[in-house]
Amino acid sequence: MWFATHFGESRRTEWRMLCVTILDQSLCLLDGVSPEAEIRLRRRGVLSCGQLAAEAARYFSPAHAERICTSFAQFRKADSLALVDWFVNRLPPGHRIRAILQFMPGVTFYDIETDGVSAASEITCITALHDGKLETFVRGRNLADFLDVWAKTSILAGFNSKRFDTPFVCKTFGLSIVPAQVDLMDEARHFGLRHGLKTIENEIGFERRDAECSNGRDAIRLWSEYMRSGNQNPLERLISYNREDVRSLWYLASILARLSLENTQIDSSWPQIDL
Repeated sequence: MWFATHFGESRRTEWRMLCVTILDQSLCLLDGVSPEAEIRLRRRGVLSCGQLAAEAARYFSPAHAERICTSFAQFRKADSLALVDWFVNRLPPGHRIRAILQFMPGVTFYDIETDGVSAASEITCITALHDGKLETFVRGRNLADFLDVWAKTSILAGFNSKRFDTPFVCKTFGLSIVPAQVDLMDEARHFGLRHGLKTIENEIGFERRDAECSNGRDAIRLWSEYMRSGNQNPLERLISYNREDVRSLWYLASILARLSLENTQIDSSWPQIDL
């Protein structure tokens, strides 16, 4: 049940080289440049943030051009200091997925399960995909080992994770410092995907391998069965469900990357790993 799939080192290096300029090309990082304006500017031959800052006076009013140059100075400083938060927060909704492409493989896709629906509930398991490695951490076994992943994370990616998963993790482990976050639920809404994860899966064509556990309440029931009986089968089914959630997040992120970069001529290649 506990397995890992890694990026090969050569493939990781090649992929980083491919993606290293995604944010350099994301003109919508600069103040007052919308994703729609980004497409128009790129069609006119403006292909990088640095080029736009240098030529801003040709396309914008003096005041707007100054704002662009000021934000580009911030871009350069944030880049030199590896301030991932700056890039995530500067990108407009629906396009923060570009930061995931840029800063992979330090991104962690993750999902938690709990033993109830109230704020007093506790985490039962966490599945995390980090640097091509898929791991599940279970209460009473190895839950604390999730902190090893947390410490290496540049960006957290989940679904409704800002409101649910991350607060639970912070409460469970007593954490106050949180990595940059990209909530795929918020990103998906920008492109009209406004439902829960399971409904979105049907809309984007994701197929689950295990349909026995269909929602969070089923996950709560399986944990309860496991705790009451000690039978490993409910736990294995719960873990399988949790892992499928993270597989779903990975697939959804690949769709969002394509939608974000559509018509920009920026490469939206998504890493291929066996999950």
